[in-house]
Amino acid sequence: MKKLLALTFALLLCTTSFAVAQHHSNTSHPAEAPPPIHNGLWWQSKSTTFRDGFVTGYKSGTLHTAGHAIDINQFPAIELIDGLDSFYKDFRNRNILVDDALNYVQDQLRGIPDEKLNAELLKMRAAAAPTAVE
Repeated sequence: MKKLLALTFALLLCTTSFAVAQHHSNTSHPAEAPPPIHNGLWWQSKSTTFRDGFVTGYKSGTLHTAGHAIDINQFPAIELIDGLDSFYKDFRNRNILVDDALNYVQDQLRGIPDEKLNAELLKMRAAAAPTAVE
């Protein structure tokens, strides 16, 4: 009888411990949100101060990654920011990633001809277009 009582108590203790552990694992670690997609919708939601810091950090990151000055560093941050703001005003560009948009803005600042820029823009829009429409 004592063995049956001890076994029942042990089983009850294990079951309770398991239930408490399950509860804590479900409530103390809520599901993480997916990382943001750095596109025009994301860009437009940011403040002017954030945008300035982002572009300045982006430029600095290219120096550290490449070990030497890259094209983007020849342009002032304010020109790049203005270019991105203008680029994302067109609703058709909002799904294009900031990295791609920055390359486009750099091409504009370099004086790439409009025909080439338009062809590049059409390719970026096609690549960024949503695949499923609800």
